[in-house]
Amino acid sequence: MSGRAVSPGGALLRTSRMFSIPKPLPEPPSTNLHIGDHKSATMTRPYPQHQSITSPLASREKGDWGLKRPFPLKSTMATSTPYIRIKQVDTVENVTNFASAADHSLSLEKFQELRVAMSVPFNPDKKSHSASTRSELWHKSVFEEDMDLTEFKGGRGDDRRWKFQGPWLARMTEGEFVEYLNKKVRPKRAHFRALLKQKLADDITTSQNKVALDEGREAPPKVEVRDITEAQFTDYLRALRNDRVTLYALVSKFLDLAPLGQPVGIIHAFWADRDSVAPDSPYGKSGPPPSHPSAGISYLRTNAFMENHPVYGPQGKRAPALARVVYPKTGPIPPKLGVGGFVADAPSGDNEFNPRYGSRMSVNKGVLNGITHLDTTTFGGAKAYVEASTATVDPSGKVVLRLREADPEAQVIARESRGLTEIYNDGPTKSYVPSEQPSQQSKRVSDEARLNRVADEVLGESSRFDKP
Repeated sequence: MSGRAVSPGGALLRTSRMFSIPKPLPEPPSTNLHIGDHKSATMTRPYPQHQSITSPLASREKGDWGLKRPFPLKSTMATSTPYIRIKQVDTVENVTNFASAADHSLSLEKFQELRVAMSVPFNPDKKSHSASTRSELWHKSVFEEDMDLTEFKGGRGDDRRWKFQGPWLARMTEGEFVEYLNKKVRPKRAHFRALLKQKLADDITTSQNKVALDEGREAPPKVEVRDITEAQFTDYLRALRNDRVTLYALVSKFLDLAPLGQPVGIIHAFWADRDSVAPDSPYGKSGPPPSHPSAGISYLRTNAFMENHPVYGPQGKRAPALARVVYPKTGPIPPKLGVGGFVADAPSGDNEFNPRYGSRMSVNKGVLNGITHLDTTTFGGAKAYVEASTATVDPSGKVVLRLREADPEAQVIARESRGLTEIYNDGPTKSYVPSEQPSQQSKRVSDEARLNRVADEVLGESSRFDKP
């Protein structure tokens, strides 16, 4: 084995201290969904672009992070979150360009502590009110067999795919859309027209066979593409342009485009009867995610599990998370809450997060501080307990977390775990811890009892009844 010659690549891997680092992901694009995003060099990106690397303490003390040169101890040891991202292994200055990766690493740990199952987006436009209510209670997991699809195999199941070869047209800017037409669509025009001619020939053959069957005649020969005249094909194209549903279905299938939902001006019943990808696709309105719908941050399939408290036993409600009000309510825009490193909309409904003057909740419970105005007096900002129900990934790669109001009993138990209150105060069940030294009063009582016993023994048993 020692005498076998190895390739230059194999020798390089044997002598290298670093095996491989994946290529960084591209810069998150600005979409119409987030026009208000302001980019800066120090802002936290919607998703990590570089791999997060850590090293054990024994190696960090030597500056060893698995690369070919040691890192300075001053910048890597003076932190409680030893996570870095490599921006460039070798620069012109012969150094390794790295930065802290604690932002996304800690956000991942906090999100996994929430124990949230990722679900597919819910489109309420396609369902009735009863179905909408059921969907709010039971979300569809992204790991279901009929949802976790990547390849086009032909059939209605392909409508629920999350991965497409073509882009989502609603996300593209005007410049990107024009470039896509010039470089991707127009070169395929001849191929698409050939497919349309083949479809026309098949439709004519099917129609002739049906007429012959109804009249009891023998089926005519199959119509070939060469039998289609230019006049027939032109009339077919004109009819196809007027039938937008069929045209959209053919174009989307040919270019493998992400669904856009039903076209404007076409009723839902008519659209649902046709062979289209829009009605059954969960990404028709929100758009497909850029990666797997789980984004690799949670692999839970459902929220149907029960937590077990060490004192109170199985809990009917999950342990809530403490959220901070980061943005108050402004007009129709709901307040924003920060939960585990993610920003989400406040829970909807009649609760302390939605001030509705004159409502029963507003009168009985009041409105949380920081909802109607920015709270600058509370230390650390206004906070409240919420429960994370589910999360989805939008087309830009951001995690959209959905919250709901936490159960009052679960909030009390969460406060007790932090030492803010005490509810387990049943006296007989508490363990008795005797004091190290008895008090003076108990000592006097014990001394008097002993003196009485000594006196009884000296005087005899009969003297107990002779006392005045």
